[in-house]
Amino acid sequence: MKILVAGWDSGGGVEAVQTVVGRAVARGHQVRVLGTEGLRSRFEAAGATFLRYRYAPDNDMSKPETDLVKDWQTRNPVSQWRRVRDRQLCGPAREFCRDVAEELRREAADVTVVDTMIPAAMFGSEVRGVRSVIVMHGPYMIPRPDIPPLGTGWMPGKGPLGRLRDRSAAAVTLAVFRSWMPALNRVRAEVGLPPVRGLPGLMARADRVLVCSSPSYDFGSGSVPANVCYVGPQLDDDPGEGSGEWRAGEPGQPLVLVGLSSTVMRQEALLERAADALGQAQVRGLVTTGPAVDPAVISVPPDVTVTRWVRHADVLPHCSAVITHGGHGTVMKALIAGVPLIVVPLGRDQPDNAGRVVYAGAGVRLRKNATVSALRVAISRVIEDPRYRAAAQHMAARLAAERNDNLVVDELERLLAGGRVE
Repeated sequence: MKILVAGWDSGGGVEAVQTVVGRAVARGHQVRVLGTEGLRSRFEAAGATFLRYRYAPDNDMSKPETDLVKDWQTRNPVSQWRRVRDRQLCGPAREFCRDVAEELRREAADVTVVDTMIPAAMFGSEVRGVRSVIVMHGPYMIPRPDIPPLGTGWMPGKGPLGRLRDRSAAAVTLAVFRSWMPALNRVRAEVGLPPVRGLPGLMARADRVLVCSSPSYDFGSGSVPANVCYVGPQLDDDPGEGSGEWRAGEPGQPLVLVGLSSTVMRQEALLERAADALGQAQVRGLVTTGPAVDPAVISVPPDVTVTRWVRHADVLPHCSAVITHGGHGTVMKALIAGVPLIVVPLGRDQPDNAGRVVYAGAGVRLRKNATVSALRVAISRVIEDPRYRAAAQHMAARLAAERNDNLVVDELERLLAGGRVE
């Protein structure tokens, strides 16, 4: 196959799309990626040909000055969603459509794979009559009446009142997104495409929606539309060399890993409080700052190592707990390894991942302004209460039974062969 990918710097979501690309290349398919300049090295390392967008805006979420949306500048959820709408989903829709359409005119492709954060890129594929696939790098995010909507962090409601809450919240969320559709439909009209009504209608334009998560982790996986397929977490995280400076410590001494966002989320204060809590908890701590934070700004207590990066697959087998902001990739890696979590959501989809962890019994959730004392108590609780590790290991077994790393490329090939989602 010839595959065109429309990529986007979506923080941790890039790993999922990069892994899909790498697996398609390994299967012998020709892949070229349209993306922002900061993604070039990652996709070229995966074996793809990389092309920078000509019209769509650039975006590098690892630095404040180059982060396009800057959702961390406001704590108001409405303001955050407006930024996403105006700067990413709807504002540059015409440019994403044009980039994809012109690239397909320059060189044909059998299928276009689109990052879920830039659905308007799918319009360019539709214009050229090319099949399109949305890659959703986390749980299925389109609101449904039986599932708490994205961003709430709720667990499924119980009883009549709980179910009414979920139905009402989903209806409100869908109504908000319907108000965004005129902007997208103006772009569609300009290129001769029919209008869409709401998020479900937008997703229905894709031939496939590949959800890079597991059914056992998600809520309501049995109620998704027919064009949706769960392909499991796409994690390029095999053990290897070069995992930074860390050591497991003495046998029997708990090791706690701290891994927050790889993007700017003003997480420095939380990293410092987490390091202090580890220093007080009589455990060995490993704090990873990611590309957005200089490790030098974090004070290091005894028995705590601070580094920019480690490969999770190398470290997690030695861990007794993980402290995370709740990014889908980090949460899934910990659960796959059977390690319980302390989730401190900072925003975006992170409250929803925290809710799924708590629902599974595999960890606890704290507020983002959690104190050193609250973090220390949570560390002790998760390590000392065996129920958390037992629940995490139960999830690990379920995830292992569902995992099929070939499924994502199988689905692309099945689509081109005219098959249906099974």
